[in-house]
Amino acid sequence: MKNERGDNPNTALLYETDGLLMEFEAVVTERICLPEGKGYGLILDRTAFFPGGGGQESDSGYIRTSGGKGIRVTRAAVSDGKVIHYTEEPVDEGERITGLIDRKQRISRMQDHGAEHLISGLIHERFGYDNVGFHMSKDETVIDFNGPLSEEQIRQIEQRANEIICENVPVTVSFPSPKEAKALSYRSKLDLYENIRLVSIEGFDVCACCAPHLPSTGLFGSVMITSHMPHRGGTRMSLVAGINAYDDHSKLAGSNAKIMEMLSSPRYETDEFVKDMTDRMASLREENTELKRKLTKLVSDSVAGGLLREDPQGNGIRAVFCDVADMTGLRELVNNCTSVYKGVVCAFLKKESGFGYIFSVCKGRAQSAGLKELADDFNRSCRGKGGGSPLMVTGTTEAGREEIERFFAQKSP
Repeated sequence: MKNERGDNPNTALLYETDGLLMEFEAVVTERICLPEGKGYGLILDRTAFFPGGGGQESDSGYIRTSGGKGIRVTRAAVSDGKVIHYTEEPVDEGERITGLIDRKQRISRMQDHGAEHLISGLIHERFGYDNVGFHMSKDETVIDFNGPLSEEQIRQIEQRANEIICENVPVTVSFPSPKEAKALSYRSKLDLYENIRLVSIEGFDVCACCAPHLPSTGLFGSVMITSHMPHRGGTRMSLVAGINAYDDHSKLAGSNAKIMEMLSSPRYETDEFVKDMTDRMASLREENTELKRKLTKLVSDSVAGGLLREDPQGNGIRAVFCDVADMTGLRELVNNCTSVYKGVVCAFLKKESGFGYIFSVCKGRAQSAGLKELADDFNRSCRGKGGGSPLMVTGTTEAGREEIERFFAQKSP
């Protein structure tokens, strides 16, 4: 995360030194009336509301007035160097209030953010890669690194991060002078030396950052790297920590329990059981494909034989209704028919609504059969749509079988 502090003479930023401060006293120094329907903006003389920045969203919560009224704070943001608290109702200037941070939201974000610092610091130390992209959402944190990482390397980093969490290493905040900052080594996306706030995980990472943090790694809970992929020559990964890691684990455990029940699988062997089922399904698909091919051949031989008996010279237009598996099977049937029958074959396959169709003719009659004109006439008469070439036309129709048969009865010689 970039350090985005900036000078703020209007408001003391309490979250910078105490991430666990969830309740504070303050005075409203200015009230801003926003455009109609958009609420109000309040400036306080001190605040624990983080106004967001660098990939992390702002805090939300409540303001309690001296009269005990609770007013929702939807978000906070920095505008013209001032921290503005956006509320749904007005509060008078000079009012002494109590600010109440959404505790669950704040802690969850600090856990994810602290874990991001730790993972980024370990990767930078071991591989020399920089964190070049960072975004926190409600459910996960996404980080981009400017170098490739293997599955084994990522799991080693994840394991080491969790060991450091268990060691409960201190996380400290400091505000070095420009001279001190230039003498220090720390991670930052920009060359910053003025008005710096450094967040340090003792012995493992030092990073310029503007957000609230937990005071020790033990409060991160745990960290899990849930996914990773190559990205622009580097690596993009997603992680969850603390509360979000627990929620993620609970969802996975619930899903795994359902798989265990369906497959009668031991808890830690669902992958083997799923692989076995997947292999069997693949084998069944191959067998099914072969059976469908054989069935289509039998049906097409029967249909072709009937066409030859009815019209041995191949001068007519024949509509056939087929019970094959799908449009691929219908195409194969039509191809088999036109290889022996010289007339026009119009094959139909029943769908949920209407029919799918393929009109075709052998290559020797492609230019003389008038297939496209026949299809256009059919589409107009039978509420169809489709297109193709003088050799084959495919499409669909909303018409029923009787309506289709009436159309072709008029076309029979």
